Amino acid sequence: MDLTSIATSHGLVFTSDFLRIGSDTRELARAVARGELVKLRRGAYVRSAEWEAADERWRHLLRAEAVARDARRELPFAGATAAAVWGMWQHSYPDDVVFLDRWKGGGRSEPGVRRITAAASTARLRRVEGRLVTDVARTAIDVARSADFMTAVGTLDWTLWRRNPFRVTREQLAAELEKFPPTLRRRFVERAIMFASPLSDSYAESFARALMFELGYELPEQQVEFPHATGVYAVDFAWRRLRVIAEIDGFGKYLDPSMNGGDPARVVLAEKLREDELRRQGYTVIRLYWSDLMNPAALMAKLDAAGVRRGRR
Repeated sequence: MDLTSIATSHGLVFTSDFLRIGSDTRELARAVARGELVKLRRGAYVRSAEWEAADERWRHLLRAEAVARDARRELPFAGATAAAVWGMWQHSYPDDVVFLDRWKGGGRSEPGVRRITAAASTARLRRVEGRLVTDVARTAIDVARSADFMTAVGTLDWTLWRRNPFRVTREQLAAELEKFPPTLRRRFVERAIMFASPLSDSYAESFARALMFELGYELPEQQVEFPHATGVYAVDFAWRRLRVIAEIDGFGKYLDPSMNGGDPARVVLAEKLREDELRRQGYTVIRLYWSDLMNPAALMAKLDAAGVRRGRR
């Protein structure tokens, strides 16, 4: 079955378009059975190739486009869905697509949809790549209100991030929070806003720092620079008084050709030389992996072994 003529640029196929060209819609079910299509919701499918190639964020955006196509009126995306549009750092994405609406019914209006109604009348909206969404500050507050501390900090760090072209200020975040009733986790979000930092360069760094705080560890400095003979090394975390450095280690730089220039061995060697130099300067260097962040006991074991102290609070 040739779906090229009716598929959207993102590979979505809608039953309504299939009917428009006079085709038998039963062929869509057969295409799903053959593995050519993935059903997203009633009346909406995506080509399997696009679905398999999509990461979690993009899959959520595909669901969002499918739901928006079926809506009777345009509503702005909000919460985690708006965060996906903006590209905010997120731990995961929900199955439900989130909209902002002044509708007062509460709860879920239909399968696969969740509506946020709190402070809807004061929310500022933007259009991003054709999608109507809540602005950065409002989106971050909505995500933080429904998140744990680590996830909230990750999103808020992105909004303050010094390299973010859409960054906002801490004052803008606080002003947006003031629009909500005080009962809606106000104190929790205030705490997360005050803790947030413009210096985290990844969600993993934000998550790690927030988790250290929750576990009661002395917090590190971020992006500390260490001069050496041929330049400067900037490290993720440093406890200079304790002579300890911690680096968040992802495997992308070793496995992704766009990050390693097609030469992973060169990256491994550069990392070794970097660590050798930092150790020569008298520092203990520990590497933190995402698995450590998902297992606080493993993180604690590494920090304790390096001499990072607890009992800060």
